[in-house]
Amino acid sequence: MTYQEASLPNVENIGSVDRVHRIIAGMALISVAVMFTAIPETGIAGIVAVGTYMGLTAFIGWDPLYAVVKAFLPPTSVPLTTTVVSHQRQDQRLYTGGYKQAA
Repeated sequence: MTYQEASLPNVENIGSVDRVHRIIAGMALISVAVMFTAIPETGIAGIVAVGTYMGLTAFIGWDPLYAVVKAFLPPTSVPLTTTVVSHQRQDQRLYTGGYKQAA
């Protein structure tokens, strides 16, 4: 009988750019709460709670609010190829001074 280690699946719903933004925003919120003592204690507690939430979700890579919201949203209907084609057309206009005419 072999020992098999139980592990959770690697589930992430926050991208790397979003993680960086969350870390910066979380640190900024906590810094604001520490620096401004004129804010009432309940306001400071709320700011620290939001900053901590943002930092923890960035560290973990998973946000439960994203998971709930994504469950209620329809899937994206715009395929990637449409975006690529539209960018290719914009590039063609920029480099050729307009669309090429078919002969």
